[in-house]
Amino acid sequence: MKRGSLLAGWPQPVRHVLFAAAVIGIWQLVALQVGNEVLFPSLVSVAAALADLLTSGKLVTALLGSLQLLFTGFIAAFLVAFALGVVMGYHKPTGMALLPLASFIYSVPLIALLPLVLLLFGFGFPGRMVVVTYASFFPVLLNVYAGVRETPSDLMEVARSFGITGRLALLRRVVLPSSVPFIMAGFRLGIGRAVVGMAVAEVFLRLGGIGALIVENGARFRTAYVIASIVPLPLLGIALTKAAGRFEQRIQYWRYTAVTE
Repeated sequence: MKRGSLLAGWPQPVRHVLFAAAVIGIWQLVALQVGNEVLFPSLVSVAAALADLLTSGKLVTALLGSLQLLFTGFIAAFLVAFALGVVMGYHKPTGMALLPLASFIYSVPLIALLPLVLLLFGFGFPGRMVVVTYASFFPVLLNVYAGVRETPSDLMEVARSFGITGRLALLRRVVLPSSVPFIMAGFRLGIGRAVVGMAVAEVFLRLGGIGALIVENGARFRTAYVIASIVPLPLLGIALTKAAGRFEQRIQYWRYTAVTE
């Protein structure tokens, strides 16, 4: 029997269910061995805590506040990073001047900038928005820059043969459509980083949203409630990434028809 052939013929949803069941079983066995709900709560306790947070409305209220911060910070980051990335990629001197600076700032850990953000913007919404914007800005910027720079030269020649010669026309009908995979990769990476930045901002700058639930329950040693509060964060990241993938599929037609319009 070949390796991996045991489940090879099974439908993918069935394999996902079996894998989830295995993870749940292992978690429960470890929780029973530990025997301490503070150190390692069982999934039953986590599920009960999640249900309590949902029925009380605390989780929904916190999530709505976090979503407002997330989308405000990410939209600001995406718009500015997209425009700057296009300029850097399409105008070589600008790219050569700004790329080292962008790479340098990107290498600075987010957590190291929190005291500076606090000093300049305070604990309120502006400070938290800056953290989310910073977290998601550079993945978008660097991917847009790479996409514009990597536009195939033969595609540009084909466009010129169709009579598309102006720089703005080439940008709109050739460069940007060919950069869509890079742009969407930056979008997916950026939205994932924005979720991380949102959690960091809410925990360290101001107790609000999901961060407030995590800190509040952590201070009371309610580990099951801490895990239940964390669960929406990866689910939110997965949902937003999937939505970005669906949007990318919808704009594929524009990519292939922009040159011949």
